[in-house]
Amino acid sequence: MLKSFILPLLLFCTAVLSAQGRCQRGNCYEGEGILRFADGALYTGNFKKGKFEGQGTLTYPDGSVFSGNFRNQLQSGYGTLQDANGNLYDGMWRDGRRHGRGKVVYAAGGEIIGTWVDDRLQGEAAFAFANRDYYVGNMVNNVMEGYGTMEFANGDVYRGEWKQNQRNGNGRMIYADGTEYNGEWENGVPKVDWATLGFIGNTAQLVNCNEGCPDGDSRYTYADGTTFFGETRNGTPNGKGTVIFPNGNSYHGQFHNHRPNGLGVMQYAGGEIEGGIWRDGQLYRRMYSATGQPAAAVASSEFDPEVKVWAVVVGCAYYQHMKTLRYTDDDAYQFYAFLKSIEGGALSDDQVKVLIDEDATHDNILAAMRDTYRQADENDVILFYFSGHGLPGSFLPVDYDGQAQALAHEDVHEILQNSRSRHKLVIADACHSGSLVARGVGSNQAALTGYYSALTNAKASTALMMSSRGEEISLEDGGLRSGVFSHYLIRGMKGEADVNQDGMVSIQELFNYVHREVRGYTGNVQTPTLTGNYDEQMPISVMRAR
Repeated sequence: MLKSFILPLLLFCTAVLSAQGRCQRGNCYEGEGILRFADGALYTGNFKKGKFEGQGTLTYPDGSVFSGNFRNQLQSGYGTLQDANGNLYDGMWRDGRRHGRGKVVYAAGGEIIGTWVDDRLQGEAAFAFANRDYYVGNMVNNVMEGYGTMEFANGDVYRGEWKQNQRNGNGRMIYADGTEYNGEWENGVPKVDWATLGFIGNTAQLVNCNEGCPDGDSRYTYADGTTFFGETRNGTPNGKGTVIFPNGNSYHGQFHNHRPNGLGVMQYAGGEIEGGIWRDGQLYRRMYSATGQPAAAVASSEFDPEVKVWAVVVGCAYYQHMKTLRYTDDDAYQFYAFLKSIEGGALSDDQVKVLIDEDATHDNILAAMRDTYRQADENDVILFYFSGHGLPGSFLPVDYDGQAQALAHEDVHEILQNSRSRHKLVIADACHSGSLVARGVGSNQAALTGYYSALTNAKASTALMMSSRGEEISLEDGGLRSGVFSHYLIRGMKGEADVNQDGMVSIQELFNYVHREVRGYTGNVQTPTLTGNYDEQMPISVMRAR
């Protein structure tokens, strides 16, 4: 949910500066001067005994710029840092790290106002996310932890406890239509005992409210044979109860105006179970599925396809034990933004999980994949996108320490195979990503409808699209400001790969385009691969109506 604002090249050793720096103008020992380093870094400002001291501006080799106060060579006091991607931190520093009150403004949208302690957000903070969600609450080590309020862009409001960026503990959700859930949460999902929502007691002893009865537990029978057991007010069903329908369905939960309204669960005659928030007899927000697993919240909208896409997007750039990558986190954000667009399927926030940098640990990635993909049913699509370092047989999360915590391709393959989904798609922009293949075998609404219809009609598929062969390196490019593979992947999905001009990009069209462009751009050094048991016509994206 949160993207960290990593600040490159903050700590400079005096010995390194003395060895590499060359005074170009002024007094670079005691006074004001301009000092240039062999790697292209440039400092303009005050010096004391050969060290940065007082006001100055330091421009890093990648184009990031810090302007503010220095003490004993390190940023201390007030200062601003704008990184090469345009993200800006404005606030207090201590010993080269953000420390004190400050504000982050992201170039892609969104901002943070809070207090940093040794470069980590601590205490109360305010977040305005790029998707227009807004959070005010407590932070511990850069994650939402403790009490906080989230105002979602769709009109929902949550007030309660958080843990590791998810709703955990006691909390109250007020949905956009005014319905509420007040109770315990676990891993972002209401902790509901669905078995106890309906009437509990002896139905034979209930008063028949069709003949008039006082408020309390009663029985009410409708003309079509539907029977209600539970709380009644003013002689009609109103409150907690159980409803038995003539077709064999049964409902357990809140009932109002002769329809399911509020928190409840429907047991269908065929065995399917749906639980969540109901509004006027229709399921408004699904929280519980036929298999007893948490399911995505379903917002009311003009478009509600039978087929759903469930995605996990991972971007790793800032490693502790590996070379820092320049664009992998941005590539992941661009891919995430694409999935949120009409062309990418207009995925809701509940259908896509994005993990960037310090959130993209080995355990977090596996947990996100399991939690997200288990919500998919037999008609759905699951998608895994990874951008970062790779080794033969594995992707490397940010907590890879040189030996442990690698994300084995076989673990990814196992999670894919355990999903009930109809279509499975892995897209990886990582060195040696191709070694995973050994495991494989009109209007915008009209456009979306066609996209999901095509997914419905496509044969069951497992497709693995990788940025390179198993023995190759995946390249980043400063001119593209992106990984070469991810750059052409997104361009292709936005329409350049639509060779037959049918308004959709199929998996085969996309691969043909990406393969051609990446090979051409890298002088045949990098070769994308596509393998698996897949339908060549499986749609990957849809064109926005003009």
